[in-house]
Amino acid sequence: MASVILSIAVAGALMPFACGAQSQDAEGRQSLAVSLAQDLMEEILTKPFVEPGDQVPEPVSRFGPDSGETSRPSYSAIDDYHGYTESAGHIVDPAGQVIAAAAAAGLSRRVTVSYVYVTGQDAAAQPSFMSVVVEIQYNGLPVVTLTRLVHWIH
Repeated sequence: MASVILSIAVAGALMPFACGAQSQDAEGRQSLAVSLAQDLMEEILTKPFVEPGDQVPEPVSRFGPDSGETSRPSYSAIDDYHGYTESAGHIVDPAGQVIAAAAAAGLSRRVTVSYVYVTGQDAAAQPSFMSVVVEIQYNGLPVVTLTRLVHWIH
């Protein structure tokens, strides 16, 4: 009887520590996810709205990397990032190094780029806005989503 009471007391005493550790892991993962989303968004926003040498935006059907653009460092415009994904355990920094932090375990990220027409804009005209969405997921569930509206000044 005494051992049963002792085991219940020990379990009750250890529970707050276990919950605290889980909370700390979740906070570390959340912080890293925000940083990963912001870093990729900043990288994307350094690229031009249109491909170098082009006078008009790409048609949506050509979004994604162009031929010869085999990795992020070779992307030449914002739309090249459309469909970019990194699976869990394969998130890389701009230098191509896998991020090995313990908090990165289970995290993945993906990018979606699309044209946006704002109120009053002629939908038949060349698009002048893009929506860029960077989503970080943990085990397939969204953790952080960053969205930016980019304007093309031509």
